Amino acid sequence: MLPLDRPEATGGTGLGFNGGHLMLLGWGGCFKSTLLAAAEARDIEVRGLELSITGETADSPYRVEQVSMSVTLDADLDEDGKRRLIEIARNGCAVSNTLQRGAELQISLTQ
Repeated sequence: MLPLDRPEATGGTGLGFNGGHLMLLGWGGCFKSTLLAAAEARDIEVRGLELSITGETADSPYRVEQVSMSVTLDADLDEDGKRRLIEIARNGCAVSNTLQRGAELQISLTQ
């Protein structure tokens, strides 16, 4: 089981992943696998793919308010081709779609 933590300001040690970190990691994993599948379906060889993902937080209520991703892509495509492949991955990734459009949250107590 993956240990979760909280920032020191909210009673944690600040040393481990918190829920916001895991959300960003989930976005990166979903985006990367979607991009690689899209490239494979188009017979595009991806020699290198790096993602840098950041999230800006806000208070009242505490939340991740803005997320950003920077993509470095090494493939035999011109810049427009790379942008198209990135857009295909963005549109095909469930996490991208959820972050962009939001999700209805339902929580129930079971006994």
